[in-house]
Order: sequence, then structure tokens, then C-alpha cells
Amino acid sequence: MKIIGKLLKLAGKIVLTLLAFLFVCILLYFGKLKFEELQALREIKEVQAEMKPLSAEYIPENISILSIGEAAHGCKEMQELKLSVFKEMVEKRGFTAFALEADYGECAEINRYIQGGEGSAEEMVQKFAFPIYHTKEMAELISWMREWNESVPEEKKVRFYGFDMQDPEGSYAFLKEYSLSHKLTSEEEFAKNLDCIKDENFSLNEKNAGEVIAFLDSLKEKVEKSPEESQKETGNIANEQEATDKQAFKENLDFLMELNTVRQAAETWLSKENSSVLRDRNMEENVKKILEMEQKIGSGKLVISAHDGHIQKENPIYNSMGVLLTKDFGEAYYAIGTDVWKVTDNIKVLGEAKRTVQSFVSVDPLAAQARFAKGKQYALYFSSITDEKSKVYQLIHTPMEMLQLGEGYSFLLRFLPNSYRVKGAPVQRYDSMIYLYEGNPIELLKKR
Repeated sequence: MKIIGKLLKLAGKIVLTLLAFLFVCILLYFGKLKFEELQALREIKEVQAEMKPLSAEYIPENISILSIGEAAHGCKEMQELKLSVFKEMVEKRGFTAFALEADYGECAEINRYIQGGEGSAEEMVQKFAFPIYHTKEMAELISWMREWNESVPEEKKVRFYGFDMQDPEGSYAFLKEYSLSHKLTSEEEFAKNLDCIKDENFSLNEKNAGEVIAFLDSLKEKVEKSPEESQKETGNIANEQEATDKQAFKENLDFLMELNTVRQAAETWLSKENSSVLRDRNMEENVKKILEMEQKIGSGKLVISAHDGHIQKENPIYNSMGVLLTKDFGEAYYAIGTDVWKVTDNIKVLGEAKRTVQSFVSVDPLAAQARFAKGKQYALYFSSITDEKSKVYQLIHTPMEMLQLGEGYSFLLRFLPNSYRVKGAPVQRYDSMIYLYEGNPIELLKKR
């Protein structure tokens, strides 16, 4: 018994020692994180001299695609920046289109409202499959676009697009109406092949994806072979816009794009490729097609908006959308990244349907300087910072932690800050950046 007692006492000492060691490690770990935060928070006066407001005058004139990123989807100020950037480019640079990280079909429905359709902006934001867009800020963007169109001539009117493909149900109603009205298929055949994407609980899967793709391809082939389509391909676009059938022309473009994005959604069930790689490549292809459309019916200049991880020009992990756009368009693609020192984010709980409000710190020293800026927000335009000996030049060329917070919260994020921060030199990832000191959570509008 004495031996057992001694062993138990020894085991107790070992456990206590291990717990003490673990406690010290935790203190050191979180102490290190706090030290990094305090270091990054230091004032850098040289940055204040380079602070600029958001303005089109600092952005090159020879760009076709301007992207505005967001460091956190659930941040109100990030959504406000979409409208701020788009207004600048419309009013001062003649841009005529805005495209969002959302499905083409749901955005096409919103665009019909912007062109004078029935409803309200608050009703339109409920069309988005992503609840992060069910906000007052997105309603304000849509309202501004509609009001702008009511006051300008045809050639200056703006349009709203989506370039994602994850929620094909937004295309169901339009594809059905167009297919039946143009006698491309029967109602029975349409239902047999596409009722699997009829609502948000769609049953598209690896078993029926091949049949869906074959049916969509048959619809596309019929449209492209029609005499009406051949005439449009060979006709003069300017005349078409002036003719009474210009609406039919635009609906045809929407139909082909919605066929394409639903096809992409089906392909994800059959492809063995990494889903992130496939999605970003598809988004890049869709952006290019939207730009081609705008070259026919608008200015050929496009503002796109997505998470920073999608729009950045360099990605060490895979070829994301921004990397591909940079390869295809070179200097005609311009990326504006965003970062915030501290964000209180409305974020989806990982693996659950509910959302939660949580706070995160980026430890980005440039975002920390926003507390000295007017409105606690400023921009750096990297091409104008050319003095290699200056403190700011060295900073933007030095790898630093930046916030890239996705849609998925777990308590483990508190212990793994590198899961929501990325390290890189700002100038390598973006052409310019907008920095905020604080970000507040979005508030989701309730359905009326």
C-alpha cells in the first residue's frame, strides 16, 4: 500500500508539473500575441504624410476591371465601401457595371429592378442566397444604382451582375420562363431535368449532375442555332440598343450566362479538382464574360467586389480569381484591398445555421494608423510611393499580418489567429489598400 501511495503521490506531482508547464506555455503564447499587437499599434508618423482619401483621381485611367475587396464579409463598413468605390468610378471614370461575389441568376433579378422593375431595394436584397448581403448597406447600393439610371441617358445607365455559381436556384424561374416562351423545351422536360435546382434546398448532386449538364447544353445549342441569335451576332449592337428588341437582346445574354453558371454548379459535383481552385477559375471566366457583355452594351468598364482572398493579385496557396485576372489583363486589372485594425464581425457559426458577433484584431501596423486619419479611414496608393528609402515604401514591401476573415466561426480561432490572418507584402497583393481602424457588424434585414 505504501508503494501505491508513493506512486499516486508521484503521479500527482507529475500532473501538477505538466499543468503548470501548460499554463506557462499558454501565458507565453498569449503574451506573445499581445506583444505583437502592442508593437503593431505604435504610431508611424511617416504613414500619415501618405494618407489619401478614396478618390478616382489616384487610380489609373487605363483599367477595365477594378476590384474592391473585403477583409471580413460581416463588417458594415466593408459593404459601405462597395457603394463608395462604385460611385467614384461611375461619376468620374464612366464605369457602367458592378459585379458581386454572388450568383448570376439572383443578381440578374436585382438588375431588372435597377432597370426600372417592380419591388423595393429592401425586397431585392432578400434575393441573395448569402445572408451577408441582406443588409441596409446593400439596399443603399441597389437604390443608388436605380436612382442613377432614372437621371441619365441610356449610354450611362449602370447594371448589376453576379459572377459566382454556388446557388443555382436563383436561376430556375428565369430559365424556365425563357425556355418555355422561346419553345426551347416542354414544361415536362424542363421539370424532369431542372426541378433539382428549384429552391434553396436543391437536390443537385453527383448522380444527376451529368443529366443537368447535358440538358443545359442542349438548350444552349438551340439558342445559338436560332435565326434570331444569328442575326444578333452579325448585327450592329448600337442599332440593336436603339431598336425595340433591345430588351430581348439583353435577356438572351442573361439566359446564356445563367445556363453557364448553373452548368458550373453542376460541374462541381463531377470534378475531382480542388473546389476552391475550380470556383475561382469559374468566377474569373464569368467576370471576363460579363466584361465582354459590357463591351457590347456599356462602357466596357467593370467594378467587381469579393473577399480579399479572391481579388488579390498574388496568392501563395493557389491561383485565385485575382491572380488569373492579373495574368489575363495585366495593368488593366486594378485591385484595392482592405484591412481593419479591429473588427466586430457578424459571422456564421461553423457547421451551424446561426450567426454570432465576434471581435478580431488584425495586428496590421498600417491599419493601426487609421486611428490618426480623418474618419479613422484612409487609402494608400502604392504606385505613388516611390522613394525606396522612405519608411512607408519599406513597410508596404515588407510581409505583414493582414486580416482575411471568412464565413465560419469556431472558438478555436481564438487560439489560432493565423487562421484568419495572412502574411504578405501589401504591394505584392494589391495596387492600393483602404485601411479602417474599427469595423462594426452588419445587421441583417428581416423579410417583410
